[in-house]
Amino acid sequence: MEINNKLLKDTPKTGFAGLKAHWKDDLLSGFLVSLIALPLCLGIAIASGVPPMAGLIAAIVGGMLMSRITGSFVTISGPAAGLIVVTLGAVEGLGGGDPTMGYQYALAAIVVAGIIQVIFGLLKVGKLGDFFPSAAVHGMLAAIGIIIMVKQLFVALGTKSEGKEILEVITEIPHAFATLNPHIAVIALVSICILIIHPRIKLKVISLIPGPMWVILFTIPLSHYFNLFEAHTYQLADQTFSVGPEYLVSLPDKIIEGITFPNFSKIGSGTFWVTVLSICLVSSIESLLSASAVDTLDVYKRKSNLNKDLSAMGGGSAISGLIGGLPMISEIVRSSANISNGGKTQWANFFHGGFLLLFLFFGKPIIGQIPMAALAAMLIFVGYKLAAPIEFKHVWEIGQAQLTIFIVTLVTVLATDLIIGIAVGILTKLIIHLIYGAPLKYLFRTNLNYEENGDKTTGIIFVKDSAIFSNYLSLKNEIFKKIDKTTLIIDFKEANILDHTVQEHLHELAKEWAKLGKDLKIINKEHLSPVSDHPTAAKIARRTNGSNIPHLVKITPRQNELADLAKKFGWKYENQKSISHRKYQFFNFSLGTKINYAQNIITGVFDGVKIEYAEIILRQNIQSKVLKAVIPTILLTPEITLHSLPRFTLEKEEMLDKVLEFAGFNDIDFDDHPEFSDKFLLKGENELGIRDFFTDEFISHLQTTPEYHLESNGESILIHRFDMSKQWNKTKELFRFAKHTAIYMEEI
Repeated sequence: MEINNKLLKDTPKTGFAGLKAHWKDDLLSGFLVSLIALPLCLGIAIASGVPPMAGLIAAIVGGMLMSRITGSFVTISGPAAGLIVVTLGAVEGLGGGDPTMGYQYALAAIVVAGIIQVIFGLLKVGKLGDFFPSAAVHGMLAAIGIIIMVKQLFVALGTKSEGKEILEVITEIPHAFATLNPHIAVIALVSICILIIHPRIKLKVISLIPGPMWVILFTIPLSHYFNLFEAHTYQLADQTFSVGPEYLVSLPDKIIEGITFPNFSKIGSGTFWVTVLSICLVSSIESLLSASAVDTLDVYKRKSNLNKDLSAMGGGSAISGLIGGLPMISEIVRSSANISNGGKTQWANFFHGGFLLLFLFFGKPIIGQIPMAALAAMLIFVGYKLAAPIEFKHVWEIGQAQLTIFIVTLVTVLATDLIIGIAVGILTKLIIHLIYGAPLKYLFRTNLNYEENGDKTTGIIFVKDSAIFSNYLSLKNEIFKKIDKTTLIIDFKEANILDHTVQEHLHELAKEWAKLGKDLKIINKEHLSPVSDHPTAAKIARRTNGSNIPHLVKITPRQNELADLAKKFGWKYENQKSISHRKYQFFNFSLGTKINYAQNIITGVFDGVKIEYAEIILRQNIQSKVLKAVIPTILLTPEITLHSLPRFTLEKEEMLDKVLEFAGFNDIDFDDHPEFSDKFLLKGENELGIRDFFTDEFISHLQTTPEYHLESNGESILIHRFDMSKQWNKTKELFRFAKHTAIYMEEI
């Protein structure tokens, strides 16, 4: 595809060449990401039972040192909320009630875990990330989210918990609300309100500043209003409450005083090595998952070297631990913000670390005014993101078995610990596969045969019995042995189980092969019944007694409406969900998001232009929240390539856009059409080609229906409504607008 070649040509360079070419973009993005990272690093450290400076040390080391050797491109490294539980457990478990000694012992465990992680990367253990079933991993992360929320709720309310185990702490929540400190709770409540409202404000001048920084801007004045700088009491409703500096973030007077060295005297104990294993396991899994997820958001679709990234994060954790810092991973929320803010290379990560270093040296007077309740509120939001109801719904959509694995893992982690929880989750999935009919003999290796055609350009791998998460690595190794083939076919006609995890991995491999100009095809799985209507739901063979045939998916009124609409036009309608959405990945509307799948697809041809309607399901990480969006779109693609179709984006023009236009930012205006220029922001590199394309007739067409966002990738035009609240009852209007646009395209 021409657009693929264009992206390949424009892919940012690495090293100092990338710094020279993109330093402006990376500097701005690094600064904006540092505004998100600053409060989160402080909060993660405090929640981990260590000094606030430990979080900043990890982010600074990750940004300024590890960014130069990592195997990823736009990830931001630093401490993560997912590691709070294991770090806090290390401090409490190794310290035996002494937080100072526990901190030093935990640092030693962080150093050793980091070294082991480096070795894992050198041994190319990154591929083991494919072994862990996604439902078990997400169950573990959801449990971590619940633990974070429960623990930080007490900080947000200004109270303390007495329980040691998380289930005991949960039982203390009613008492925490009954004995809350009103001034501290108000600060937390204001913080949570800001974090809820901020993503919903569409003004760019507001959204440009991250939500966590707005929290700081609002709560520092509250710390002055409640005078948290002096220990005192106050009365409210005939009760007396105490506040003071202990409710504020505290940094050492001199930076050197914040450097703490590890104590390795516990290295011979079993508790120490259990802690090392926990830190190493969780940080490795999270790093691999985050780096892979960020790759799907990368504008240029670059592929991270996961083994190199694993070693870099391990090395960074070891260095961080040596000087008093937390372990680190490639953090997905900050990485997503980096992409959204225009970061191009790992220099954005470097600049993010540099700005945090400046904040540490020169921002101590301001940092010391931040209420800890505000940081607790941010972490509650982070925890909610990990354990949000939408995560349960997402797993449920994949299938009941996946939800079972998810919940079993979650409950086991809460009742025991992370290692036992993930092990029980894996065991649960193995048992389910055995019930579905997976042969015990091929539980950990794939039963397959290989054939190839006469000219040896095409190969076929015949998969027998089962293709499940536990035997996927052997299938993946066989696929990579055939990388020299132009076409490789994976034939499942003799398989009786194809699980969700394997399908996701094969889908990603198919995209990698496509980038190499090769074709990886999956065929003959029609005899397998999906357990739900999710595109990657587990598929199992139909049995004669019907005991495991999944229930039929009901057709919704919306789908009936779309089917009637397609029939009226004489076009094809598919209600199944599809993960073949590569054609949508090179449009601006999907930047900084992950396209989960497309659904309710209508395809046809009108006046020589292919029309494809699809509802695109996006999952987007916005600061500390995961948002799921359904965007009905129409894609117009001429059957004959239009060399005159330029790349452009047409969107509503807001007040900030007008201000930026005066500052020299690109907005293509038309003197003969002032009303159009005032309403719309038109952007694109080929201004001359865009002006030729936007003729008087086309502009008039757009002005009569100013509700639509348009963008072109040089091959197709994508259309969706600006106002998402009116999208469902406006489908016919969307089709009418698209048909008129198609007529214009054909006349070019």
